[in-house]
Amino acid sequence: MNLPIPEHRLSDAYRIDRLTAEFLFPETEWAFRRSIREVWVRQTRTAMVIAALFYLMFVFTDWVVMRGSPDYYLVMLNRFSVSLIGLTVAYFARPLWRQMVNGAAPTLVVGFGMIGFVWKAMLVPLEFGIHGMGMMAMLLGVYVFVPNRFLNALVVSLVASAGFLLVAMFHFNLAVGQILTLIALLVVTNILGAMVTWRTSMSMRIAFCDQAVLMAANERLEREAGERLRLEAELRHRADHDETTGVANRAAFFEAAGLLLAESEAEGRPLSLLLVDVDYFKQLNGTYGHLRGDDVLRALVAVCREVLRRPHYLARFGGEEFVVMLPETALAEAATVAEQLRTECQRTPVAIAEVAIHFTISAGVAQRHPSEPLNALLRRADEAVFAAKYKGRNRVEAVA
Repeated sequence: MNLPIPEHRLSDAYRIDRLTAEFLFPETEWAFRRSIREVWVRQTRTAMVIAALFYLMFVFTDWVVMRGSPDYYLVMLNRFSVSLIGLTVAYFARPLWRQMVNGAAPTLVVGFGMIGFVWKAMLVPLEFGIHGMGMMAMLLGVYVFVPNRFLNALVVSLVASAGFLLVAMFHFNLAVGQILTLIALLVVTNILGAMVTWRTSMSMRIAFCDQAVLMAANERLEREAGERLRLEAELRHRADHDETTGVANRAAFFEAAGLLLAESEAEGRPLSLLLVDVDYFKQLNGTYGHLRGDDVLRALVAVCREVLRRPHYLARFGGEEFVVMLPETALAEAATVAEQLRTECQRTPVAIAEVAIHFTISAGVAQRHPSEPLNALLRRADEAVFAAKYKGRNRVEAVA
C-alpha cells in the first residue's frame, strides 16, 4: 500500500491520536499493523501459550485447597476452558494475523481469562488477599497482552476491575476499609498498566513514523541518484554520439580507433578502414533541404548496420562522410564488404517530398600497414574515396 510521503514526521498521514495512541489516518494505521505482523504474531503466540500453561498449572493447587469439594470440578473446567481458548488462538495465530495485530484475538483471550478469574474467585476458598494479588497480576497481564491497542486493554481491564470489585463486596463481605483499599489498588494497577500500554503503543507507532520518514528519504535519494546516473549516461552518450544518426561521432572515433590499432598491432592481425561518402549530398540538401538530407544519412546508417559484420566500428566522420573500422579484416575482404554496402545503398529507397529517391555512395578502402599511424591510414582511405568520385562516383576503390 502506497502511503503519502510526509514532509516531516508529524504530517497529516502520520499524526497519532493522543487518546487512542493510534494513527488518525486509517491507511497509515493499517500499514503499521502490517509492519508488525511477523513480530507481533510470534511474540503474542508465545505469550498466550505461556499464560495458558500458567493458568492451567494452578489446577493442582486448586486440588490441594478444594479436594473433595464439588466446586473443584467447576474450577477445573474453568481453567481448562480458558487455557484451551488461549492455546487455540495461539495455534491459529498466523492465519488469524489480522485479528492478532488489530487486537481482536488478544482481547478475546484476555476477556475470557478475566471472566474465568472473577468467576473462579467465588469458588476457590482462599483468603481475599490472595484473590486480590491474583487480580493485580491478571490486570497487568491484560496490559502486557494488548499493548498494540491501548483502548482495548483499558476497556477489558476496567470492566474486569468493576466485576471483581462487585464480587469482592458481596461475596467476601468486605468492610468499608477493605473496599476502599481494594479500590485504591485497582485504580493504581490500572493507571500503571494503562501508562505502560499507552507509552508502548505510542513508541511503536513513533518508531514506525521514523522508519517511514527514513525510507521515504532513502527512496528520494535513490530516485535522485538514479536520475543523476541517467543524466550522466545521457550526457556521455551525447558527447560520444552523433545527434542526427545516433552513431559515434568524430571525437569518439579517434579514441576507439587508437585502441583498435593498438590491439591489431599487439596481436599481429589485419585491420582495414572504410571511408564512405554520400554522392551529390550538397545538391540533395540544396534541392530538398537539410532535414531530408538527414533522412538520407540515417538511411545510410541503417544499411551499414544491416550489412556490416561484427566486429566493426561505425562513426560519422563529418558532414556526409562515415568511417568504418573492420578489425581482423584484410583488404580484399574489406573491399567486398564495401561493395555490398554500396550495392545495398543504391537500391534502398528514401522517401523525400512524397517521392522515393535512391542515393549512392563512394567508398575508399585501405588496410593498415604495420606500425602505420591512424592519420596515414585515413589519408590513404580518403585518397581512395577521391579516386572513386573522380572515376564517376557510386563505386568502391581500394588502395594497398
